[in-house]
Amino acid sequence: MPAVRFWFDPVCPYSWPTAEWLHEAVGGPEALEWELMSLAILNEGRELPARATARMRDSRSAGRLFASLAREVDGTRLWEALRAFNDLYHRDGAVLDEPSMRTMLRMLGLPPGHAASVADRSLDPAVSDAHARSQEAAGGSGGSPLIALGDTVFHGPILRTVPDAAAGRALFDALGTVASVDAFTSVQRLRHPT
Repeated sequence: MPAVRFWFDPVCPYSWPTAEWLHEAVGGPEALEWELMSLAILNEGRELPARATARMRDSRSAGRLFASLAREVDGTRLWEALRAFNDLYHRDGAVLDEPSMRTMLRMLGLPPGHAASVADRSLDPAVSDAHARSQEAAGGSGGSPLIALGDTVFHGPILRTVPDAAAGRALFDALGTVASVDAFTSVQRLRHPT
């Protein structure tokens, strides 16, 4: 199997289902290379609605937190942090601040001092560098999530829910097939079956 790299912005609601699907399809978080990208950086200079502007502020804070964690933890622990972050932020609607992140880190048995990173601007260059690597790999502008199978990079798949194990493996195999076809560039589902 080619190396599988996964770029994510934790505040992207599609990052989590895709991460969970990949986790199951490839046999665990240690089989993935976890990388940050930043929707805040991707959307710099754009006029956004108030809700999206708030999400971009959260993107900066979450990026700092995960950049801090990535310096000290392996892929398995980063995966656990992403899972817990998803539960707090996307499912429970928690505010992304130092106290909520400290609670999350304690629950995971990770050093709670990383929670202060949400406001630590000294981590911004690390997030910016990671984002630049994601865009370079994508060959242009690509949102979250991005997946690389070997040298082929995809935006997505965008999943609303996590498919069951058999469907998830079939999807991963299909992505591998598509990646092997040099002539392929893009496909988008325009209508979902009811």
